[in-house]
Amino acid sequence: MLNRLTTLLTAVLLLGLLSITGIVTSLSNKTLDGLFVLRGPIQPHQDIIIIGVDDDSLAVLGPWPFPRKYHAALLDRLRQAKVIGFDFLFSEQSRQDTIFNRTMETSPPVVLASVRNSDKKILRPAPSLNNCFGSGHIEIILGRDGIVRKAMLTEKTDDGSLPAFSLIMAQAAGLSQNQFPHAPILINHYGPEHTFLYLSYIDVLRGKIPADFFKNRYVLVGAEAIGIGDSHVTPFTTRFQTPGVEIQATILNNLLQKTWLQPSTPLLWLAFLVTGLFCFFLWPGKTEKFNLLINLTLASALILASIFLFRRDLFFDPVPALLFLILCYLVHLITERIWTARRIYSEMLSLDNQLAQGLQLIYTNIPTQIFNLEPPPDSGGVRQHLARLQAGVKALSLQHHFIENLLSKELPPLILWDRASGNVILANAMFNTFWKTFSPCREALPQLTDFFHLLKNNQPVEAATIADIVSPGQQGSSTTLDISLSAHGRKKFFRVTIHSVVIDDIEFDGVLALLTDVTEIKELEQLKDEIVSVVSHELKLPLTVILGYAEMLAGNLQGENRLYIDKISEQARRLNKLIEDFLDVTRLEHGSREIKQLPLDPIALINEATDLAGQVAAQKNITLKQILPRRATPLIGDASLLLQMITNLLDNAVKFSPEQTEITVKLVEEPEKFILCIADQGPGIPVESRDLIFKKFNRGKQEPGREGFGLGLNFVQQVVEKHGGTIQLKPTTDSGATFYLVLPKKTPSPTTPENDICPQQSVDR
Repeated sequence: MLNRLTTLLTAVLLLGLLSITGIVTSLSNKTLDGLFVLRGPIQPHQDIIIIGVDDDSLAVLGPWPFPRKYHAALLDRLRQAKVIGFDFLFSEQSRQDTIFNRTMETSPPVVLASVRNSDKKILRPAPSLNNCFGSGHIEIILGRDGIVRKAMLTEKTDDGSLPAFSLIMAQAAGLSQNQFPHAPILINHYGPEHTFLYLSYIDVLRGKIPADFFKNRYVLVGAEAIGIGDSHVTPFTTRFQTPGVEIQATILNNLLQKTWLQPSTPLLWLAFLVTGLFCFFLWPGKTEKFNLLINLTLASALILASIFLFRRDLFFDPVPALLFLILCYLVHLITERIWTARRIYSEMLSLDNQLAQGLQLIYTNIPTQIFNLEPPPDSGGVRQHLARLQAGVKALSLQHHFIENLLSKELPPLILWDRASGNVILANAMFNTFWKTFSPCREALPQLTDFFHLLKNNQPVEAATIADIVSPGQQGSSTTLDISLSAHGRKKFFRVTIHSVVIDDIEFDGVLALLTDVTEIKELEQLKDEIVSVVSHELKLPLTVILGYAEMLAGNLQGENRLYIDKISEQARRLNKLIEDFLDVTRLEHGSREIKQLPLDPIALINEATDLAGQVAAQKNITLKQILPRRATPLIGDASLLLQMITNLLDNAVKFSPEQTEITVKLVEEPEKFILCIADQGPGIPVESRDLIFKKFNRGKQEPGREGFGLGLNFVQQVVEKHGGTIQLKPTTDSGATFYLVLPKKTPSPTTPENDICPQQSVDR
C-alpha cells in the first residue's frame, strides 16, 4: 500500500512540474486546436454583419483614418440595425466629431472601442463623442504561440472595471451583464476569416445594400484591409490571419447564443479518480499486457468523450488526465521494477549465503587446487557472488562426476520416475543391465506402470496393492517387497525398495526404486529352513520316546528316583514346547501356515483363552477380570491362531504378575475394528527392553526361576500382522504392562442399534 501511495504522489508531483513549466498548457492548447479542426467550420448567427474597411474602400475614400463624416454617413445607412459597434479607436478629438456625435444621438445604440496602451493606460473615446451607448475594450488573450483562444469579458482599471466591446453590444441589445461569467471565456471559433456575413464599407456607404437588410441585426464596423487594423491567428487560420473585428464578432456570437466553450471540470476530476483507483487496486494485481490494454481503453474513452462533448460546446481537456494516467503508470512500472530489483538483490544475497555455506562444506572435502573459494580482495556485491558461483560450478562438476561414477559402478540397480507422467527421470547403468536381462521388452527403459506390471507378475502382492505401493505426495513413504525372476535358466531373487521422492522447491513428485540382489540370502534362508525343519522333526521323535518311557517309569519308582524321572519329563516337555513354538513361528514367517478367514465370535474366543489361563492363575491366586461388550459383530480370522495369541499374552501376564494381583482383559468394538487390551500388575518392562520384546529369542531381564524361550510375543506379533492388525506396548506409570491389539473386522459390520454399541459388562474369573 505504501508503494502505491508513493506512486500516486510522485505522479501528482510530476504533473505539477509539467504544469509549472507550461508543458501541460501547451499540449492543452494544441488539443483544443485539434478539436476545432476535427469539428470543422460551423455556421454562425446570421444576425451579425461585419462591415469591413477593405482595400476598395481605401481606394475610393482615401487613406486611413477616414474623416468621421463618413462614419456619420454610414450610421444614416444603418438606422434599422439593432446595435452598431465600431472596432476603431476614436481617442482623439476631430473637427467632425460634432457631426458624428449628432448622428449617434438619433441612430441605433452605438458602441465604441477602448484599448490599453503600452503604458497600461486606457484609451477611451474622445469626450466629444458622448452620445455613444458605451465603450468596451477590444483586448483579447493571446497564447504563448500567438493563437487567440480566450477573451476577457471584464478588464480591471484604476477607476473600476471596463467591460469587453462585445459585452457592451450585448447589453445594448437588452441582455444583462449578470448572464455572463466574469472570468475569461474560451472562444468558440466558427471558422476561418469571412465566416460571418461580410460587406464592404464603401458599398454600404454608397447605398448598394438596402437599408432593411440591416433590420434588427448586429453590425460591427472594422478594418479588413492589411496594414490598418489588427489581425490574429486562430485555430482555423491556414493562409490569412483573422481580422480583429471578426474575432469581436465571434465573441459577440458566443455571448448571444451562450455557446462559448465551458470547461468540463467534473469529468476531469473523475478521470483523475479512476486513474487513482487503477493505481491502487487494479495495476498491482494484473499483468502488464492487461494493464496496457485497460490503459489504452481508458485513454481512448477520454479522447472520445472530449470529441463528443466539444460538439456540444463543452471543452473536456483530456491532456491533464492522459498525462496523469501515463505518469502514474510509468511511475508504477518503475516502482515495480525497483521493488523487483530489491527482491532479486535480496534473493541473490540469500542464495549467495546459501552458496557460501554449501561451498564451505565442500571446501573441507575437496582439494583446494580444484577451485579457489575466496573471491578476489577487490570484488564485492555481484562480482563476489559470481566468483562464488564459479567456484560452486566447479564443485558441482566434481560432485557430478563422483555421483555419475557412484550411480554407474557402485550402486545396485536404481531408477527414478515422475509420478504424474510415469516417465523415467534417471536410471543408472546397473538398472539398464537388469532391465535388458529380465524384461520381456528389452529395448527402452520402463514407464512406471510397466515396472509395476513386472512387480505384479513376479510377487504375491495383489495388483491393488501395487497401484498404491507408495502414497502420492508423502515425502519419506516407502515400501519393500521381494520378487523372483528367471533368466538363462536360473532363478534370481530381488528385494525392491520403493520410495516416494517429493521436492517442494521445484514441485517434483517422483518414485524411486532400488533393487538389491538377495539370491544368496534367499538360498541360505531356504537351506536354514530345511535344516531347522529336519532337525525339529528329528528331535520330536526321540522326545516322544523319552516322554513315554519317563511316564511309564514314574508309576513304578519312589523316592529319590521318582524325583529324577519327574525332572527328566519336565525338561523333555519344555524342549518339546520350544520345538512347537519355534515351528509355529517359522510357519507364520514363511507363509507355510494357511491363515483361515472364517467368522468367529471374539467374546467366546476371549472366554476360552481366559479359561485356559485360569488354571495357572488360580495357583497364584490371580484374578482375571473381563470387560467385554454384551454382544459383538463377528471377527474374520483364524480361530486357532487367535486363541493361541490371546493365550500367550495371558500366560505372559500370569507368569510376570505377583500373587494376589489382577489381570484385566478388555474388548472395545469400533465400526471398522476391535481393540483388545490386556493389562497386568507385574514389574513392567524396562525402557531399554521395550524395542526388543517382539524379537525372536528375546527374554528381556527375567528374574531367576522364570521359564521362557522368547518366542511367545514374536508369535503374537506374527498372528496380529497376518490378520492386518497392530500390537503396541503401553507401559503404565506405576507398574505393570498393557498390550493393545487392534484387529480390523475386514468385512463391513451391520448397523448396530444405538443401545447396543459396546455395552460393557465386568466379569471376574
